[in-house]
Amino acid sequence: MKLALVPLEQWEHLNDQLKIQFALPADQSVKIYKGMAHAVFEIAQGTAQFLSHRRSLGVVKGQTPYFDSLLPYFYKEAYGVQAVNYQDLKDPEAWVAGLKKETNFVLLAEDHPVTGELYDYDRIDELLNEKKIFSFRVSHFRHLYEKDLVRPYSVRICYWNNDYAIAVCGERYKSPPLMASQMNWHPVQALEQISKILPCHQDKKQVQAFEDSFASMAEPWFASKSTSRLYDRILLKFKDVSGELMLQRLFDKLNVDPAQYFETIDTTNLCRWNHFKTFNGWWEPKPTADDLSALVIIDAGWLVTKDFAKILKSTYEEIQADQNW
Repeated sequence: MKLALVPLEQWEHLNDQLKIQFALPADQSVKIYKGMAHAVFEIAQGTAQFLSHRRSLGVVKGQTPYFDSLLPYFYKEAYGVQAVNYQDLKDPEAWVAGLKKETNFVLLAEDHPVTGELYDYDRIDELLNEKKIFSFRVSHFRHLYEKDLVRPYSVRICYWNNDYAIAVCGERYKSPPLMASQMNWHPVQALEQISKILPCHQDKKQVQAFEDSFASMAEPWFASKSTSRLYDRILLKFKDVSGELMLQRLFDKLNVDPAQYFETIDTTNLCRWNHFKTFNGWWEPKPTADDLSALVIIDAGWLVTKDFAKILKSTYEEIQADQNW
């Protein structure tokens, strides 16, 4: 027999331990959630309920999938949803100035969950704080490399893995939890798993040189070297070869444990994901089916592996030879 209860203090205790682990200032708080979708939903919905008189919100779209499941409720309940595609956000100051007086919060993404492209919203965050509008900023990977200032009206929602997301909250964020405190948490296990997630070393010159060395068989994802991005990953669109097939052959050559598949080398090929849904509707400009099929993403940690470039090239050449037989 087991009681159908969970210890309600577990979540708060885990949050306190994480704050110590991250050495955060006294005026900030930490909240852990069961993944990014849970974090975004609970923080936004909780704030909407807590400040129910402020029935308007802003959202910058096109950079993350984690806002999509949240918005239908606000549309249905006749909230003022002030949405803008990030490509159309030419004048951030004018956009913030045009937000409705009763705007509760704005949803932003600091980086791209696939490509690692970086977006500069620091000025928007600053302006929102001046207007006492909450700024909910999603960071997929950027937080691993840049410990940005979290202002009083800001919440930085950070991806750690598919099981955990951690929000660093400014001192003015006081929204009570909706569900997190009622969930079953394992503090020791969670702290151990989170402590093992370490950032990959970034080396801009090495990553760019590696991508350039594949010019005859693959295109880099970013057409311009001036694009602001993370250099913890290599992005290559292989010509006339399936990204999923590249990975399967590559895993065999590298003797990768099947349990570790897709941990440090992945693809957007739909054979890997089984459907368009993962990439459809949120990514702007919309990637073509051919681009998704061909893209391979490689953790920059592989650059120190002896003969990795040679193995990758030979894998591509073997597949090409098989296809042309």
